[in-house]
Amino acid sequence: MITFFRKELTQSKGCKTFKHMILAYNLSPTIKDTLAKIDALNNKLLLIPLSLKNEQRLKWETTIARIYWSLILSANPLSKNHMAKILVSHDNKKREGRQVINYQKALTEIKDEWLVTRRNVTLNSLLSLYKTCCKIISPQDISLKKRKELNMLFDFLNQSTEHPVIQAGISQIEMIEIAPFDDGNGRMARLMPYLYLYKNGYNCRDMLVLEEYFRRDLVGLKLAIENVTKSGNLTYWLEYFVKGFHSQLEKALAGVEDIRFTTDISSSYFKLNERQKEIIALLESPGSRITNKMVKKSFGTSQITASRDLAKLLNLEIVFVHGKGRSTYYTKA
Repeated sequence: MITFFRKELTQSKGCKTFKHMILAYNLSPTIKDTLAKIDALNNKLLLIPLSLKNEQRLKWETTIARIYWSLILSANPLSKNHMAKILVSHDNKKREGRQVINYQKALTEIKDEWLVTRRNVTLNSLLSLYKTCCKIISPQDISLKKRKELNMLFDFLNQSTEHPVIQAGISQIEMIEIAPFDDGNGRMARLMPYLYLYKNGYNCRDMLVLEEYFRRDLVGLKLAIENVTKSGNLTYWLEYFVKGFHSQLEKALAGVEDIRFTTDISSSYFKLNERQKEIIALLESPGSRITNKMVKKSFGTSQITASRDLAKLLNLEIVFVHGKGRSTYYTKA
């Protein structure tokens, strides 16, 4: 178990640690060199011109891939195509299908609420994300010891000036080690890096899939996690994490440069019917918004059809959702 002792922060060249803290880490030459390569790749990725259609499709492919590779690690048996169909229809009552929908909602929550913000991450932030991804719990459902560890972790990261990728890596391994929940710790550990990346504006154009690296290198993942416990040090884990980050960012850049879509998702998922195109047209003017009721009234459809239209536009990241319940409305992304 990782325990942070929230004492005076001491710094030395290439190293940050807490006094009396069990775990420490060094920004080794390997980590620094890889971070420099990551920054160069990210800058290149951001500057490549893309048509709206191609960018939209790449982001959709990324969302599907993030969900697929993460849920494979959680023993979800569904294929990538099956998951895509569930997201488009937004209608699945089986447990595996609900996992897909909830994970997508959690990724959307991170994008909507944490992109470039000075807000501090807190225990309540974690519980909100857990509620979206897994289920509702209260702070009292987590042991006092683990609540303290989480609070110390968030205090540390809220004050951190480290590179966003380092913050992301620390958040993941700490969530793995603390394991505060009775279910869903793996999913939460894989979501936390995105929260810190988006918070720091390092979202890699929404085209990075970290989960694939972890699933394709299970032996390396296991060794990196075990090394933390054995050594009481995060350096080996961070070297593993930045290596994976660099590898996946290279893959994202290659996909953008070549406009190649290596997954087998059917192009039919990206096609919009005339009604859906008209909904987008209604949202073109600044400040425009639309609700399920407005769609139903404007196009003479049922409430279910209106919901499916809006769900598809949301899942394709064409619109953003705001509010909850009867106060829910949508705006152009």
